[in-house]
Amino acid sequence: MSLDDLNDRSDQNDFLSGALHGAADAMPGGEVDDLHVSFGVVRDRVRRRRAAKVGSLAGASLVVAGVLAFGVTQTPMWDSADPVLPGSPTEIVAPNRSADPTGEPSPSGPPATSVIQDGYQPSWIRDLGAGLECGMPVADLETTAAGWSAESIGDIYSVTSEQGGEPSTTWGMAATVAGTDGSLDVPPVLVWSQDGVVVDLGTNVFEAPVLREPLVGSAGDATEAQGGAFTTCAPVETETVDNFATPLPEGDYEVRVVAFPQTASGAFATAVSEPVDVRIDADGAHSPTGTRGGDATTEPPEQVGGELSRFVLDRSTSWVSAELTQFGYITTGTPVITAECESADPADTVSIEVARNPGEPFVSFAVPCDGERFVSQAVVGGGEEVVDLRLASVPDGVARFWATLTPNTGDTGGEAAGDCSADGLDLAYDPANSPSEGAGAKAEAIVDAALACDSDQLMGLANQDGTELMFTTETAEQTFALPDTDTQHYATLARLLTGTVGAVAGENGGYPTVVWPRVSTEEFRDSDEAWQEVVDAGLLTQEQADSQRADTTFGYTGMVIGIGEDGTWRYYSASD
Repeated sequence: MSLDDLNDRSDQNDFLSGALHGAADAMPGGEVDDLHVSFGVVRDRVRRRRAAKVGSLAGASLVVAGVLAFGVTQTPMWDSADPVLPGSPTEIVAPNRSADPTGEPSPSGPPATSVIQDGYQPSWIRDLGAGLECGMPVADLETTAAGWSAESIGDIYSVTSEQGGEPSTTWGMAATVAGTDGSLDVPPVLVWSQDGVVVDLGTNVFEAPVLREPLVGSAGDATEAQGGAFTTCAPVETETVDNFATPLPEGDYEVRVVAFPQTASGAFATAVSEPVDVRIDADGAHSPTGTRGGDATTEPPEQVGGELSRFVLDRSTSWVSAELTQFGYITTGTPVITAECESADPADTVSIEVARNPGEPFVSFAVPCDGERFVSQAVVGGGEEVVDLRLASVPDGVARFWATLTPNTGDTGGEAAGDCSADGLDLAYDPANSPSEGAGAKAEAIVDAALACDSDQLMGLANQDGTELMFTTETAEQTFALPDTDTQHYATLARLLTGTVGAVAGENGGYPTVVWPRVSTEEFRDSDEAWQEVVDAGLLTQEQADSQRADTTFGYTGMVIGIGEDGTWRYYSASD
């Protein structure tokens, strides 16, 4: 049976698919692709479709990443006497658990077998024909794919989405999957058992396979196994499939990474890891800390307005807590990472990456574990999309780490920034930066207004030409309002037009469009000189430029300006 066959047979009652479409509808501006194609002005834009490339992977050491950043839209369907959903989505501070829970009994939830339907098979598991079912003895959960293996190599963590509608939570865990016979086209899953009985068969990875790197331990050959906060062994109604709303009760579990390689014969088989211990309590799901971590005093701050994402890792107790919470999208401006790390060794550093969801990281920072607050340089890139915060490497001594992605307020512990980001910039426009006299004249006018911090002039220029701003999600009055310390638009306009060279890319209404910086065009996307321009102009750090250049799918993802050769200012937004 092929993957397409499985997709066709699971469409009838797919609750997850509907939830994901609902999440897309809730995005600002609706469907992003629809937004792009509905305006004639963007036809001349350099479009690089952001398609997740899911291919058959085979070889001596195959590693495939996969986890969903969003869970099924969740509506509580139980009263206070029933099991609670692990990990309150509004809880954003470090968990307040016992300092030594290993000496205490397991959380006092009912047995998981009391909430599952014994013998039940989710539709994709039934179609798979692998002989798996809810309530089966875990001893019967074995590797059936010859030459394949799976291994758990990281702590369990949660991803909670609070981007409108009901919050939703999913689980993830770093793992490796390797094999030589056949291919692996879907991410591995997390299968849960308690008291020797399988109580959750993992989420449906066949309907829309998305391969991702793990959020904790993304360095090296790590892959990510995924799971949902609702057990797939408890359908909402006995006659209903693929509709789940029951979390596993609080308690101690064994979790296995299970992959589904497709053999050369076309049949699906299983690769099953050794079990790892996981505890579920009111704060979420936790792996044992073991000998890592230690005492910690640093606390994550309260959520601030405009906060986009935060990651909290706590290894100060006997059970690890790791949670990414996503509050919003990067739609404008250049946010910053604010972080703090506390470790038994103050010389330790934690490598944090900002990455598209899904996708490769477009910027990374090393956060010192000296207990001092760290504020990054501006995070350039991401466009109108959700981003992940990934911890690529975490030394064993780290006891507590938190990081937030927030609008850039200019507060780095020094003097407060001015009202205009271009204030004090010593820049001048060079006519040689434009291959067109008409486009160059408008570019010079924009630079003059930006360096003068003249909001009326900038708004007038944009409104006069009907400029598309931030993919038409903002008016000129919104984009060029002062102060702009959170968006840096005035400085960005000036740096783009004075520090980089424009290149012709496409036409609109018979007039070619000149685009700054030229590295955003197909012609110059691999030009050493063009990449150096955005670094020298202060638009990207060298590390950011190297990371974006290495991403052959997206390339440059910073801000761009397009001006027609007739002098019409056509757009100013993030590169897409």
